[in-house]
Amino acid sequence: MGNYEEVPPRADAMIASMRAMGYDLPTAIADLIDNSISAKAGQIRIDYHWSGPDSWIRILDDGVGMTEKRLKEAMRLGSQSPDEERSPEDLGRFGLGLKTASFSQCRILTVHTKTPEGEISTRCWDLDHVEQSKKWELGTSVSDDTAKLLSPLDDISHGTIVLWQKLDRVIDDSNEGDDDARGVFYEKFMVWVKPYLEMIFHRYLSLPINLSIKVGRDDLKSWDPYLSSNIFTQMLAPEKYEDGTVKLTPYVLPHVSKRSSLENSCGGGSKGWNAQQGFYLYRNKRLIVPGGYLDFQLIPEEHYKLARIMLDINNTMDKEWKIDVRKAAAIPPDRLRPVLEKVAKATRKRAAEVYRVRTGPARPFKSKQTYNIWQKKRIGDKIIYGINKNNEVIQKMLEEIDLPRSWVRKFFHIIESTVPHRLIIMDNAENEDCHVNIPLEINKPDDALIQLCTEFYRKRRKEGRTHEQAVDMVTAIEPFNTHPAYRAALDTLEEGSDG
Repeated sequence: MGNYEEVPPRADAMIASMRAMGYDLPTAIADLIDNSISAKAGQIRIDYHWSGPDSWIRILDDGVGMTEKRLKEAMRLGSQSPDEERSPEDLGRFGLGLKTASFSQCRILTVHTKTPEGEISTRCWDLDHVEQSKKWELGTSVSDDTAKLLSPLDDISHGTIVLWQKLDRVIDDSNEGDDDARGVFYEKFMVWVKPYLEMIFHRYLSLPINLSIKVGRDDLKSWDPYLSSNIFTQMLAPEKYEDGTVKLTPYVLPHVSKRSSLENSCGGGSKGWNAQQGFYLYRNKRLIVPGGYLDFQLIPEEHYKLARIMLDINNTMDKEWKIDVRKAAAIPPDRLRPVLEKVAKATRKRAAEVYRVRTGPARPFKSKQTYNIWQKKRIGDKIIYGINKNNEVIQKMLEEIDLPRSWVRKFFHIIESTVPHRLIIMDNAENEDCHVNIPLEINKPDDALIQLCTEFYRKRRKEGRTHEQAVDMVTAIEPFNTHPAYRAALDTLEEGSDG
């Protein structure tokens, strides 16, 4: 066996490296909430205060707290090996989250804790001191001003406070005294932190767990990615793998016409409908990956945006799934890739079918003739849309204007070759389904078109159709299926009249 010598890392250099772990403010706070949940907290409160360079952020929970020995160990970098066996409810893994999340946002981290037996302990990391001393020296006392910020723990029987001061990564030093900087500081919590936590912990915020989390004065509300309370949400067949430790539950969300205005505005989540499709990976009910297709070569597209797949794993699978320190990314193990991709493709296919549903009247009469004005044509791997010259309305209009066929072909070609496909896609991505369900007053048909609709009705009546049959057949033809005024005009005609 060879000889060895200990070469500990430089404290100041190591701290600087740990501050660049890739956290932002929402993910850093989420990591601290994980610790509170693991400590069996029922209530968590996130307070924040602007005071220029003296601004602070505080996370208070009513969990079981820590003894002084346990606190000292928790403040140690790498306090627990990721390979050690943990409680099934434990949301931690690397023994780094408290420190790396905090160091990513502040220069002073203080933890103040109380056990149910009344034992109170405090420890503090001051990065300025570490950089100056170049030693891993953990503070055992705090200033009087800091002690006042820790006083809320006095009002509860047990729990823990995590306090961040010198928020150099939250506040821009160049304008920390400006009113604009104050506004930006508070905006971070309402615009970014609050909705992120409502998404990541949505299964904890709802029954049966019903965890209480407050951000400032606001109680967080669970954001349901699956619109579970909407009766039109489709839950496809759940599947289990690895002896039930991996669970897949695909959902297809309702078409926009089947959602309330609140569901339309909130259902897209913080990133929008298109980006929030795909897998929702949970580790012990805590959301790790909120949408997307992991590392599969599946591109999020507009017509798949109703596909969302709940994917549950437990905390013994972190290494296999390559869960990162921030608990914000994962890569599935090779053995599960085929089934995951298969489920994703099947869910996307079903979602595309729902997305493309038209909300016009049913078409009870089938024939070889196509009723649509526009028809889809596939040429190789390309798709084009052309005018259906067999549409009865198109045929009738061509008969009446009596133009040379060559002129008609040119006219149709101009229209078909200038359909603004990209603009339609862009508009719809920014404002979902803005091209359909046009308000009736905007889409009202011309009187001449209603008269033409009546002529088609009379033709069906002369062929021996009943009133109901004639009305249904005519209003199945475009454009007579685009506005209720057509059917209303036909319904005013006398039953049995042949015109």
